[in-house]
Order: sequence, then C-alpha cells, then structure tokens
Amino acid sequence: MSNNRYEDPILHELKSLLDREGPKELRGRWSVGDSINVPVSSLPRGFISYDGMVVKDDTDFTVVVENRVIISVAVDMKKEVIKPVERAGSHEQVIEIMAGRDPETCKYLEDSIVGCLIKNEDLDLRRGLHINVGSEEMEMDFGMGIEKRGPGVMTAEGVLKFTVRHEQSRG
Repeated sequence: MSNNRYEDPILHELKSLLDREGPKELRGRWSVGDSINVPVSSLPRGFISYDGMVVKDDTDFTVVVENRVIISVAVDMKKEVIKPVERAGSHEQVIEIMAGRDPETCKYLEDSIVGCLIKNEDLDLRRGLHINVGSEEMEMDFGMGIEKRGPGVMTAEGVLKFTVRHEQSRG
C-alpha cells in the first residue's frame, strides 16, 4: 500500500460524470462518502458512496463485482420550517434533482441523476464498468433529515441505490 490517499476509481468516475452532465445545481457540490457535518451554505449537496459489494466467480477466467452504490442528495428546507408553506418546494427540488421528468413526455430529464445514469449506462467500456439500469432495480427513497447533517441543519433528502457492475479477467 502506498502512503497516498486512496481514491476509488468507480466512485470518482460517477462523481466526474455527475459533475459534467448531472444536475446543474450540484455541479462542484459532490462528495465521495456521506458527510454528517455540512454547512447550510454548501446545500444543495450530493454524496456518493458504497453500500456494499458482491464478488462472483463468473467463469474460469472472469470475476464479476457488483458495486452497490448510494447517491444521496440534501437540500436546505429550514425556510419551510420557519414559516407555514402550502407547497414543500424543497421536497420537489429533491425529486427534480434525483428523477425530474419532462412534463409533456414524462421521460426523465437528461440532467437529472436518474436520466444521467440511464444515458451513461456504459459508464466506462474500456474498464468494463456498466451501470445496471436495465437488469437491476434502481431504488429511490425520499425524506427529511432533522439535524442529520449537523446541528440546526434541516434537509429534504433523496437516496438512490443502484449497482455498477465491473468484470475483470482473473490473471
């Protein structure tokens, strides 16, 4: 092992993709790993991390790794707590960022996170990286984070879970 700080190539490939083609309001606001202490001024913010990995011996010469990835998005919602609102704008902002749809066609917007991942299903063919959007489920959850990101920080949050598949030859 080297003394240099390790950077996971798959998580950094996803971060680079989302910075380049993902939601405009999150460009330059992605972190690898989920942060607990986040200044309100840095919201909205996206976090990319692993939930786990499954390593399979696919054939005599191939190892398949299924990297379970979690993307979380946090949006400031304190203004909605301070005064009564008829519409939870922060919740809809999270939905738009995560899985916004065209109002006419209901297709995912290409710069939403889901739209960006679908558009770039072949994440990096040279390195054998594929986002499993067709053969695996992409699961999304939405909710609130009361002081989840730090004291006094209230967020509307979305969590997306999916798999990045990597095949490598053995040897």
